[in-house]
Amino acid sequence: MHTPAGYEIVDGQFHAKDWLEIVFNPSFPYRFVHMVLASSLTCAFLLIGISAWQLLKGVAMTSASRVLRAGLVFAALTAPAQMVAGDFHGLNTLKHQPQKIAAVEGIWETARGAPLLLFAIPNDATRSNRFELPVPKLASLILRHDPEGELKGLNEFPSAHPPVLPLFWSFRIMVGTGILMLLVSWVGLWRHWRDGWDFSRMPRPLLTLFAGMTFAGWVATIAGWYVTEIGRQPFIVSGLIRTSEVASRVPSASIALTLAIYVTLYVGLLAAYVGVLKYMAEKPDKSTASVMSEEFAEDPHRYQGRGEFA
Repeated sequence: MHTPAGYEIVDGQFHAKDWLEIVFNPSFPYRFVHMVLASSLTCAFLLIGISAWQLLKGVAMTSASRVLRAGLVFAALTAPAQMVAGDFHGLNTLKHQPQKIAAVEGIWETARGAPLLLFAIPNDATRSNRFELPVPKLASLILRHDPEGELKGLNEFPSAHPPVLPLFWSFRIMVGTGILMLLVSWVGLWRHWRDGWDFSRMPRPLLTLFAGMTFAGWVATIAGWYVTEIGRQPFIVSGLIRTSEVASRVPSASIALTLAIYVTLYVGLLAAYVGVLKYMAEKPDKSTASVMSEEFAEDPHRYQGRGEFA
């Protein structure tokens, strides 16, 4: 949908011509690697956060320190790899969807030596930014690997570029969270090494920070998907089919009702998920005993001679 390939148009209709080209389209390897690394970071910080919470609450079992250490090592290695993959993905996007990059960077007019905007409030109506906080030439350096490189502005894509404000800030949330995950994992691993790999010496504020970042991976991933999907607009298939051409004819009230039901359902599922995680983290002995009891009922010989059950 972003870099369509392997299709043909016959009598105004799209047909699959080569499924290998469709699947392995020009952006596939970059998106695939980027998503796998994002999922890996999400898992790593889930391990870090839950283990840190158990240590803070004084309910940690012997495995908690090992799990926390594994999460820190995994995150410390994965975070820089994700940044490298993200850079390649950005260059691929610049090649195939330059209007998305222009919106991400808040660039309205084509320019050389474009600055990187750390903060701004883009306005689609006035086609300008308010309260800019720029770093001179950094956007060109990152995207063109040349401080004087040219970046196309949104003026090059009249009526064919995504809404700027949500894209601009979704990207900064994603990148900002990623940088924070990198710093936290590196500082945590360094501090753990300095303390002789003894988590009892880890400062409580640092453990609290770990616990507070339990779901950081989800935040970054969701923000990244906002960048991806909002960035494709106004097309449903980039450059070929506009979203307006395939919009549903269902009444807007029905769509709003369906959306409200979905949102309510997923909020409930999210609350249940977090609640179960919290219970299992704070009562690991009961959670483990419950699992072992069920397994023992299914196979009484499973724990024979291991001392789990008297």
